[in-house]
Amino acid sequence: MAGDALRNILLVMAALAAGAVWASVPPPPVNQYLGIPDTRFAEMTFVTCLGCHGAPESTSAPLKSGYLPDRHHLRIDTPIGAYSASPFPEKSPDGEHKCVTCHAIDWVEDPSRPSGGFFRFAQDPSDPVFRDCLNCHTQKKNRQGELIATVHHLTERAQQANCHICHGSLIDDPNGDHRIPDPANHPDDPENHYDISLTTPWPGIGFYDSRVQLRGALKAAFAYKLELPPNPTEEDLRRKEEAEAQIEYIMENFNPPIGETGRPMGNCTYCHFAGIDDVTGQRININYANHHGTGVGQPGSGSVHGCTLCHQPSAPPDFTIRGCERCHGITSLHSIEYDAIGDGVVAGEELPFFGHIGNRKNCDGCHKNSRDEMVSASIDSRFDNITLIPEISEISRTVVTAGLASTLQIIGSGFVNTLSSSHTSGNQERTWLRLTRNDGTTIDIHPDSVSSTHMEVTIPANLSAGNYNLTITKGDPSGKELNSTSIHFLIKPEVAIDDIRCEGEHLTLWGSGFGSYLDAEDSGTLLSSNGERCSIESWSDRKIVASCVGGIENPVRLNSIFGTATTNVTCRRAEGPRWWSIWSWWSSWSWARR
Repeated sequence: MAGDALRNILLVMAALAAGAVWASVPPPPVNQYLGIPDTRFAEMTFVTCLGCHGAPESTSAPLKSGYLPDRHHLRIDTPIGAYSASPFPEKSPDGEHKCVTCHAIDWVEDPSRPSGGFFRFAQDPSDPVFRDCLNCHTQKKNRQGELIATVHHLTERAQQANCHICHGSLIDDPNGDHRIPDPANHPDDPENHYDISLTTPWPGIGFYDSRVQLRGALKAAFAYKLELPPNPTEEDLRRKEEAEAQIEYIMENFNPPIGETGRPMGNCTYCHFAGIDDVTGQRININYANHHGTGVGQPGSGSVHGCTLCHQPSAPPDFTIRGCERCHGITSLHSIEYDAIGDGVVAGEELPFFGHIGNRKNCDGCHKNSRDEMVSASIDSRFDNITLIPEISEISRTVVTAGLASTLQIIGSGFVNTLSSSHTSGNQERTWLRLTRNDGTTIDIHPDSVSSTHMEVTIPANLSAGNYNLTITKGDPSGKELNSTSIHFLIKPEVAIDDIRCEGEHLTLWGSGFGSYLDAEDSGTLLSSNGERCSIESWSDRKIVASCVGGIENPVRLNSIFGTATTNVTCRRAEGPRWWSIWSWWSSWSWARR
């Protein structure tokens, strides 16, 4: 087993290294190794959903979420949130998820049945449409039938602007406290201020074709200096003059060269543009389509956000980088690098076009906005202390059983930095695995071993069953933590019968992992003895009371939503009253009669 695991790891690492050959170099499009693919999840089907969220062995994208029935069943008896996709929340008696809040049940009349009929699913469980994700996770369309919002960004996480839960540290939360060095919007933080300049990246290339639009964008960026108060001071006038001079300097020298990608340098779309990714075969869209296609902030989408989540009202459509920095901050952008060779990342010495800091060409692609001057950003000593964002590409399993310790093998990139000779192995101790529950509480597990591309970690047996988000987390010298994109990780309850008691036709079971019961044909939940189905009187996660017509014989078989269990233990009969109990009762009764 160990040999097979090692061989599989080596094969994956070889495939990652081979990606440097088969990658889109130069882009566009950008290689889709890190994070969620830069594409629009539009006009989705059940098959599209399973491409990322299906069983791990068939998953092609780096999400690799856990087996979907278990993932949903673990939400039973948990609160139905404001943005829940549950189609029948009104059927819940207590505001929590139940079987019937997701599954439609029909009553079928049948006089041959003792109760005159039976319940069954409205859809045949053997039909693929029974588990069609879009039955519940519906996409949002406008009155014209045009798709304006996918299911991903209408969730509670997205509506609360908690982007990091899905995207990790590759982007920042728009309402977070990350650094946005904008002197106009942060006048009380002069230490981090810098104005728009020739080295400042631009979002796109629309203003390259229009000098009027370029000037408009610059005026919007410097408006806080250009707009004078009613009684301006000499300092106000000086600042306006400096701003006007800066704008003229940029207008005269803003002349981005054409790089080897075939596109103008100095902006995001130099690399992030439309095309077909050579490795995955995915269709990659331009940033405009990707961002607007999510539905976040789109009018009529149902999102609580508006356009101002990204766009500055005072700026023209092709605004400056400041709006982008709400989600794409300085720290996050300068921590992105894919380890194409698998030997660790050294800033400035990696292959170009696999990240943002690995090669001088990457820096120039963002920052070089002049043909005549060497104004592009330089790689200097500040990169010595940078912490790279880790990323997961393979994981050995995404479902484990509670009560059993399980070892995970995780393959990825950037687990450990190799940034300069000043770094030591102590950095490895700052990388760990993090499990986050739905309520936001976290469990940190330190790995058994870790390298730049591989982690082995043991999931302890004492973790409770439930849904978790799994990330690789790293700490930097400043105390900040960086997370990979998240993978949905499941801890299933162990289905076990610990004790059994019989009294006539009545049967009581104690154990664990029984889950919830649904009184319907083919529901997957039943108790049987001697091959005959028992009638359920009560069913909880740890106790079942049932009546088995025709007597109780071993084995007794339990089918729960999380698995099956069979007991061959002798059915313990209910104990009758002892002789002294009878004597005590008679004595008490006889004295009462005197």
